Amino acid sequence: MKKKTGTRVLLVVNVVLTVGLAAALVETGYVSKALRKISGTHVPVTETDHYKLMVWLHERPTSQALASPDIQIAFIGDSIIEGWLTSNILPNSLNLGISRDTTPGLIARAKPELIAHVPTWYLGIGVNDALTVTPPEKIAEYVAQLKALFMPADRLIWRAVLPVTGANWTAEQEAFRTAFNSAAQQACQDMANCTFLTPPDGFAENTADWTSDGLHPNAIGYRQLARQLCAEISCLP
Repeated sequence: MKKKTGTRVLLVVNVVLTVGLAAALVETGYVSKALRKISGTHVPVTETDHYKLMVWLHERPTSQALASPDIQIAFIGDSIIEGWLTSNILPNSLNLGISRDTTPGLIARAKPELIAHVPTWYLGIGVNDALTVTPPEKIAEYVAQLKALFMPADRLIWRAVLPVTGANWTAEQEAFRTAFNSAAQQACQDMANCTFLTPPDGFAENTADWTSDGLHPNAIGYRQLARQLCAEISCLP
């Protein structure tokens, strides 16, 4: 009898632990992430650990920026923004770049009150939308949302998606990049506060020398971006 009772207790404990573990996996999103990975479905950037961590890390400087008039320009976008030492050229700046960010991810985290507070914004987004095989039909919607989001800013500097080279960059992705840039430029022209920056002269021809991997600028590439930006606003000498 004692043996049967002990077996039942162990069975109940195992069931409780299994149910608890399953609930925890569902709660954390692990199951949905695993299913997406198995099926090859893209995981939204907003569900990735890096995105969540960076959004959390941005909370404190964002709060400080809102409480002070010192921040004169904010940079927002993907890894090209995150990897840029913007304070080297503009000390009173805020860098809100997040690696692998997409247009929906940026829209989800951008704070309207911060956009209205900081005088100038530098926007660089779109390449990861191409990399994640976003349907081209989404471009008009994404660009319209960005336009509405940054309309309250005093000034917006909207930089085109930079040229990309490499064996993994497909013709479809290049077509998306071109279409995204065209839509963004048109939207910017419709905004009184917007300046659209095409890729710096020579960038497409020099990606091997100006990037570390055909996508992310190296020191030379960032100097080209800084030179282009500083032709529009006052930077450090």
